[in-house]
Amino acid sequence: MKRAVIYLILSLVWTALLPLSGSDPIVKNKLSGMALPGINLDRPDIDSIYNIANSLYQQGQYEQALEQYNAVILSGKESADLYYNMGNAAYRSNSIGHAILYYEKALKLEPAHEDAIHNLDFVSRYRLDTFEEVPVLFLGTWIAGFVQLFPEHTWSLLALVFFIIILTGLLVFLFSRRMVLKKSGFISGLVALVLFVITISSALSRHRDIVHPDTGIILAPSVVVRSSPSESGTELFILHEGTKIKVNEEVSGWQNIKLIDGREGWIMGFDFESI
Repeated sequence: MKRAVIYLILSLVWTALLPLSGSDPIVKNKLSGMALPGINLDRPDIDSIYNIANSLYQQGQYEQALEQYNAVILSGKESADLYYNMGNAAYRSNSIGHAILYYEKALKLEPAHEDAIHNLDFVSRYRLDTFEEVPVLFLGTWIAGFVQLFPEHTWSLLALVFFIIILTGLLVFLFSRRMVLKKSGFISGLVALVLFVITISSALSRHRDIVHPDTGIILAPSVVVRSSPSESGTELFILHEGTKIKVNEEVSGWQNIKLIDGREGWIMGFDFESI
């Protein structure tokens, strides 16, 4: 039984660590020495659109490639590799804001996407705005970083693994006649319960970030941040394309935003896009 449980755990963990879509390179192009990976989609027509987009990219028609990539997104399909490809195409189209946005979207789905991490760091050098981050509590930073270790589906599968261990430990505790096994079942179930709470909380947090994003990227060349949600509001400061913002409340098309240096203000909702 122990071997079966161990085998099940290893199988589920291995499945969780596999990407949602294929990672075989379809198109290779140079952006900081990185290859452009592809994606396998279930529907043949969507797969065809994606291949057309990759072909357009190879031909140097980056804006047309972006249009085709967006058609895949509008069909309801998305993946880290797809957003990564879009980031490369946006960069080649000299749209720094969109490139940063798409790389951020890729990392939101797959935090360990090395190519997206590398290219985001590369493209971010072109941003005009730089800010000094307000110090935050170490615990808060550590928790946020811990939750970002895995995508939602990985946390969910890990939670499932620990839930199975909880049930197994409970059954061993209730039905085993040997005291040693009873103690082992109780301890393993208790430890699994703690880990289950951690993993399910992380999965819910990642799901909430995807469904209700609270960060965005400025896409307009420059944006005036005002003191109130109105054109008559006092001009506080100016932000430029590619700047990352935290999104708060919305009032009549105006969005309250906050920067990492603590400054806040209001901008129009069409000046940015949520990650």
